[in-house]
Amino acid sequence: MGRVLTSCAIVALFLLTFVPIVSSDESSSETVRICCGAGEYDLLFIGSDGAASLTPFDNELGTEERILLQNAITQVEEIQSWEYTPGWGGVYPDSTWHFTLPYEVNNAAGIEINATVTVEIGSRTYQGYSGPGNTYLPAGDSNLLEVSINIDEANMGGTDSVKISLSVQTLVFSLPGTDANVEFIWGTEDNRGHIGVELPLVDMNMGKPIVDGRSVFLQVKFSSGFGTKIIGSSDSIDVSIGGNTINDMPVLEIQGQDIMATWTWNADSSIPNGEYSVNISLSVQSGAAPLQGEITWDITFGAGGGSSGGIYYPSEEPPLTDGSGSNLKVQITGELSTDNDQLVISRTTELTFSDSSSLWMRWGLTNIGNSSLDSDSTWNMFVGGSVTDEMRSNQLLDEVELREVGQQLQSGRLMTFLDNGLYLESDELLGGRFSDFQTIEVVIENNGENRIMYADITMTISSTQIVTDSERYNLVRSFIKPQPEIYWKNVDMNIEMTSSAGTSFAHIFKDNNGVDVNLDHKRLGSSEHLKATIDGIEPEDTISIGIQPTSNVLYSPSLLLIVVCTGLLVPLIISLKISKNKSRLALFIEIPFAVLSALGYILAYPMETLVVVTGGTGALWILTAFVSPRKINRTDSGSNNDDLPDIPTIDCPKCTTTNPIVTSQRPTRLPCGGCGVILKIVE
Repeated sequence: MGRVLTSCAIVALFLLTFVPIVSSDESSSETVRICCGAGEYDLLFIGSDGAASLTPFDNELGTEERILLQNAITQVEEIQSWEYTPGWGGVYPDSTWHFTLPYEVNNAAGIEINATVTVEIGSRTYQGYSGPGNTYLPAGDSNLLEVSINIDEANMGGTDSVKISLSVQTLVFSLPGTDANVEFIWGTEDNRGHIGVELPLVDMNMGKPIVDGRSVFLQVKFSSGFGTKIIGSSDSIDVSIGGNTINDMPVLEIQGQDIMATWTWNADSSIPNGEYSVNISLSVQSGAAPLQGEITWDITFGAGGGSSGGIYYPSEEPPLTDGSGSNLKVQITGELSTDNDQLVISRTTELTFSDSSSLWMRWGLTNIGNSSLDSDSTWNMFVGGSVTDEMRSNQLLDEVELREVGQQLQSGRLMTFLDNGLYLESDELLGGRFSDFQTIEVVIENNGENRIMYADITMTISSTQIVTDSERYNLVRSFIKPQPEIYWKNVDMNIEMTSSAGTSFAHIFKDNNGVDVNLDHKRLGSSEHLKATIDGIEPEDTISIGIQPTSNVLYSPSLLLIVVCTGLLVPLIISLKISKNKSRLALFIEIPFAVLSALGYILAYPMETLVVVTGGTGALWILTAFVSPRKINRTDSGSNNDDLPDIPTIDCPKCTTTNPIVTSQRPTRLPCGGCGVILKIVE
């Protein structure tokens, strides 16, 4: 009986710690723990070989991994192991974990397999088996190897690692054909290899809300080994107070290994003072039961709108990413021209930051020269300059702060800021190294919002650069650096370039893998226009867009326009003269071929192709004029010649006698009126 009571007490304690309801009056500490015990979720398999790992976050899926087995196995062989250190500990209960791994059998009816899944949590080891003896796995699509593992209750330390290993004792192909094999697959949504677990993931602790007028700041500290990912990479996080859902993004601050998230509730003036229940629900991944916490606070609103204006200002530097990444828009505009016989590219690169990156930028801009910055902060590279303490403390973006940072960036700090602060390859993004630019200017704009909040902020980089004639120049190449975290989740880019009358892009180079590039290159009279649109760029995508700039007159859009017009007009005049006394029906049918040359010019076909198309069209017209049949002018004293129809003729190749063609039948034969030779007419 004592054991039963003890077990019930443990279960009751576990349930109470999972979803407690705590009154602020009962709390004697600075914060109150509102969640969580061990939760049920999937640890997803990502990576392979030595880089294979486990993650609870769906947004880390995306790269498919495969292991190919082509030979029968008759002794124990480890196929793959996945390992990670959660960085957070706690008690995990008795439970059954479920291992699931997609597979494909090729050129065989199936496989017979004896597999073992080993789970290691710190120093403890648990095993599960595919079944007694060999298990038959049939061929086909969407098949899964599934193994259950019984886990005993124990305590996991914060430094303990979790390791999942798949090994095979026997594997035999059933009715194998040539090159029979089996592939185990994981790493994507379609092939979602995972193990369903019940482990502690995060603790949530909440402090008493901060009230400023009608604004209430709700602060929850998240303790886990995942940093900002626990918020940004989770499937969803919902916070409500008094039944009012807060939809705005929380402001994040890093506090050692913990993350402080602050939500703002701007209460309506009709809402009275009183007790309000705060509910938080964290869904780590789609389909998993949410981790939930609840606590009640007694809130007394202040008078007026408060000093904060409803915007929470973080005392600590907010992170560049919340774990899910930010949106970034890149707009590149420029012109190719000549200056003292040198080719010059003048370009403007405009970067518009959103989400977490915009808050990080705004906070950093108003804290340059702040002596309390962390030693590893990117903003330590800037000096205060003309920024005063009053500007730093007013929690607003001042024009002096924007101008000061812009001047320091263009004075030599730009590339370091882009490379180390924003995880962007500066030279690939800007088209050259800092030393390549003849002039450079950096302007930062707050886009009409000077508060420190989630609002877009823009950095505009204008530069001039001398480039080598006829040598490839890369407008942009893959510029998102490998990231320890997800800093950029959605990058969109637009490029617009023009050339002057005496210059040309000559050739356009495009290389892309993993992302679509919409490219539009046109000649319009005295200049060329190049537009490119790239949406949804991800770090692993390959992008390269380049031009072959030249001042060679042969590639000039103005000269090519003259070449096309002359190349079409002169042959047309010649053809009309040649066919003066001939049928022009075939010639008139071919004249619309000039559209090909016009399109070739407008769509910026290579100069060589354009010359061939134009020259070929003119030559075709002249040839048609030569071979067209002559017309016969009838003379009849009793009739008006102008009313008579034109009759086609053909010259005899032997005696040059002109013979009228009086029938429309084709093919036809008629004797020459001069020498009697039979003439064959096919058209």
